[in-house]
Amino acid sequence: MPVYLEPQELDSFLKEGHTVIFTTLDRDGYPHSTPLWYVYLDGHIYTRTMRNSHKARNAARDHKVCCLVETGEHWRDLKAVVIRGRAEEVADQAERERVFAALAEKYAAFRQDQGQLPGRVQQHYSQERVVYRVVPEKKVLSWDNRKVRLRQG
Repeated sequence: MPVYLEPQELDSFLKEGHTVIFTTLDRDGYPHSTPLWYVYLDGHIYTRTMRNSHKARNAARDHKVCCLVETGEHWRDLKAVVIRGRAEEVADQAERERVFAALAEKYAAFRQDQGQLPGRVQQHYSQERVVYRVVPEKKVLSWDNRKVRLRQG
């Protein structure tokens, strides 16, 4: 029995996942990984960040990214999807609004009241945002260790 996720399982897992590890390449070619909130719409991971963040500057310079969504603490429960591709900036206003609305709905219960944050933090998060659509360019990797049949005896 294969341990990879079937297409329907993969879609479900990515829709339900909470955090994506979004990896870009810095100027020196080293990986720069950051946890981000994301949504999975129409077969793509979408995320947003401040335009002047390191990850946004990296993605603007080199569109190659890697996205990891994972869950599980025990080996037998490890489940993950790895998408290697390119980050495309979403310029279409209707698509951006759709992503913002989907993010707001998905993370409504997890948001911090902006009024409770220090002024400097509020200022940081009020900056211009860039929205990315991740387009796979390599084979999407996945596994679900719960599918592994352990030998008895």
